[in-house]
Amino acid sequence: MNNKIKILLVGLAVVCAVSLIIAFQLNTVNKALRNEFAQREQEFSTERQNLSNQLASVTQTRKKLDLELNDLRAKFDALSKERDDVKSKFDLVTKERASLVDRLQDLTQKNKELSEESAKMKETGGVSYTVPASSSSDDAYWARVLKEKAALEIEVQSLKGQLNDVQLKAEKAMEEGRKLDLQFKTVTQARVDLERKLVYNEKLAESLSEDLVREKRDKKSITDQLENLRQENFELKSRLMALGDKKTSLEGRLVDLQQEREILSKRLGELDSILQDRVDQIIQVKDDLKAARTEAKEASVKDSRVVQLQPIVVKAQENLPAAGVSPGAGQVLAINEENNFVIVDIGEEDGVRVGQSFNVFRNNEKIASLEVIQIRKEISAADIKSISPGSKLKIGDMVS
Repeated sequence: MNNKIKILLVGLAVVCAVSLIIAFQLNTVNKALRNEFAQREQEFSTERQNLSNQLASVTQTRKKLDLELNDLRAKFDALSKERDDVKSKFDLVTKERASLVDRLQDLTQKNKELSEESAKMKETGGVSYTVPASSSSDDAYWARVLKEKAALEIEVQSLKGQLNDVQLKAEKAMEEGRKLDLQFKTVTQARVDLERKLVYNEKLAESLSEDLVREKRDKKSITDQLENLRQENFELKSRLMALGDKKTSLEGRLVDLQQEREILSKRLGELDSILQDRVDQIIQVKDDLKAARTEAKEASVKDSRVVQLQPIVVKAQENLPAAGVSPGAGQVLAINEENNFVIVDIGEEDGVRVGQSFNVFRNNEKIASLEVIQIRKEISAADIKSISPGSKLKIGDMVS
């Protein structure tokens, strides 16, 4: 009974120590996870702020580029329209020039014909073959011819002036057309550059959006992990509270066991005193028996009668060790499969030492080997070094 109480106390101490170690480790892990989460959350907040600032900057730049692109498109449309107007004016001037050139050629041809006709008339002595028969006077005819010639010359000079003006306008229109072409090319190149920048900014905005979405997903994952850790922490706290309650109950039970131990110790002392009294009584009975036998022998010489004494029965005490048990032999009291050790009922009083090896027998067959790791006065703890295949240690197995 005393050994069982000691084993129970050792088991309670081991459970308390394991509970404290588990609680300390859980607290350490919880603190580490909280610190890591706080650091990750700070890094995520900083990176999210940077991404938000970059996105805002890119958005602002994109808006400015959109405005510039719209302005350039408006300018491009206005220049295109102006170019079309100048081109239409140039085409109109070109057509007028062509018509004036044709008209000038016709007038030049007519002037040449009149000059030839005039020369012929001078050669023929003032008589013209082309004059109609109905003409009454040569002077009136020649006056009319000279008048038409002068009018034609004036009209030719006017047409030449108009032609020069048209050429100047055409040159100015061509110069403006070249300038407009240059401006058009410049605007087109600027438009291409702006479109390229706009595409780049759109891609950058999409990339930033994807990064932001990825960061949000990572934050959600971290939040889920934190929630899981909180749940695990809550469960561990609940288990720790349960272990604390169990520890309290075990401490109460330990107090009860200690009280019971004190009672048992008192009873053991009483039994020791009773045993000592019984031993004294046995010695006294043995002495009385010896004296009675001596007296019987002396009486047998004097008297032939035989004196028969009643047999004396001495009951063996239950707590005395059985005769014939070899020193160091014991039994398995408790088995801890999780930590791979056993408690045996032999200790320092039986000569057990740390590092000593024992064998476990069942039905005179070896099933395992042990090595002592801790010793107490009446019990020992030993590691299970080896065990036979298919065998399993049980309470009550013999240790030797």
